[in-house]
This record gives sequence, C-alpha cells and structure tokens, in this order.
Amino acid sequence: MSLLDQLERKFGKFYLPNLLPILLMGQVLVYMALLARAVEPEQLMLHGLLALRGEVWRLFTFMVVPMSMDPLWFLIGLYVTWLMGSALLNQWGEFRFCLFLGTAWFLTVAATLLFPVAVGLVSNFFIMGLLTLAFAKLFPEVEFLIFFIIPVKVKYIGWLTWGVYGLAFFTGDWPERLQILAAMGTWVLFFGPEMVMSLQNRKRRQRFQKEAKRVEGTPFHTCVICGKTDLSHPHADFRYEDGKCYCAEYLQKGSCNENEPPEK
Repeated sequence: MSLLDQLERKFGKFYLPNLLPILLMGQVLVYMALLARAVEPEQLMLHGLLALRGEVWRLFTFMVVPMSMDPLWFLIGLYVTWLMGSALLNQWGEFRFCLFLGTAWFLTVAATLLFPVAVGLVSNFFIMGLLTLAFAKLFPEVEFLIFFIIPVKVKYIGWLTWGVYGLAFFTGDWPERLQILAAMGTWVLFFGPEMVMSLQNRKRRQRFQKEAKRVEGTPFHTCVICGKTDLSHPHADFRYEDGKCYCAEYLQKGSCNENEPPEK
C-alpha cells in the first residue's frame, strides 16, 4: 500500500470541502478589491518577515491573488483552473486533491518562514503551476485550444511548464528556487513512487527482452559430431546417448555430413 493510500485510509475524512470553488471565488473577490483600489497585491502576498510580525493573513491570502489583472486572461485563468481542478477532483477525490494543494501550500509557507529574509514576497504561481503538471501527467492527450484556434495536447503544455520551472530554478534567485523546491516536494509525494516503479518495470522489461533474444539465438540441440543444431536444421531429429547429443543421421548411418548446408 502506497503512502497516499495509507494517508487516505487513516485521515480520509479530514479535508476542506469545496476547496476548488473557495479558491476561485477568493480570486474573484480579490480581483474586484484590486480593481477598486481597496487593497494592493503586496499586502496580500506571502512574506515571511511580515507574517512573523503579525500579518498572519498573508499565510492564506497569497493563494487567491490573481496572476493577471487583464480581464480576458483572468477569466481564462479561472476557466482553465476550474477545468483542470475538476478533472483532478474526479480522479483523486476531495481528500487527495486537498492534500495535493495543502502540501504545496504547507511546504511553501514553511520555506518562507524558515528563510524569511531570503524568500521575500511569494505568489501562488508555482503552486498553481502544479495543477497544470498534475493534469498533464494524468490526462496527457487532452487538447486545449491556444488562442481559441490552435489545438495543443496538454502534455506539451506540461513540458513547457517543466521548462519554465527549470529555467526559473537555474536562472532565478533563491526566493524562486525555494518556491520551486516546495512545489517539487509535492510532486515527489504524489508521483515519485509511481515514476520509480515505472522505471524499475522498464528496466526489468529490457532485461527480459535481452534475455529472450539471447535464448532465442541459442540452439537447444547441437550434434557433437557434425555441429547441426535445431536452429540450423529445424527438421532434423536429435537423440542423446551418454549425455551427448547426436543427430539422427549419425545414429542411423554411423556418420553424418559435417559440411551439409543449413536448411532454409
């Protein structure tokens, strides 16, 4: 039984119902507040030092800060998040879905509080990106219409997202790196064991195929006199005497043609 199965078996009743609608509705409310100039994004984003000084709301509000203030892209973002989140909910159930986002949230917050000076302001960009990676992993053949015209399979969007993560990790600063490491911790928890098992199965399959090819090319019978084999002469008969293999021709005639060409 996997770790996730054990967790679900023990704590499957404990989760936040309707987490996805809550996150999306929170983004809508924050978007409206930002439009009305009632609040600034920097007041809601996660910041370790400020959270430790009493601004504890930042531990939660950073999860609902919109990634775009453009109305069109904001609506597209809501729709895509709802689409992918709903698919993951149906695939995993509410407990695993909450565990997925909750683990990413917890690791991000922990990294921010442990290294408050190094991290600085934190958005939900890499956490929400995990939804894309998980969706691409589980439903790689689903197609999205880029710019409402170009059909692209989500597995390619997933590869692009991995590329963004990798580029940000190697070229970004430590705040970004810590956020990416927190996101990857969640990925390893959910998909790491499956990937390790898949790699082990692939290696076993390759070893089996290699051994099968080796055995396939090895004759089972070989005449000790003329060297005929059941592969070179599939219609020939072979007998064993005193633990040695002889072709039927040798046993019948007392001799056999050592230069006889293989049968085709």
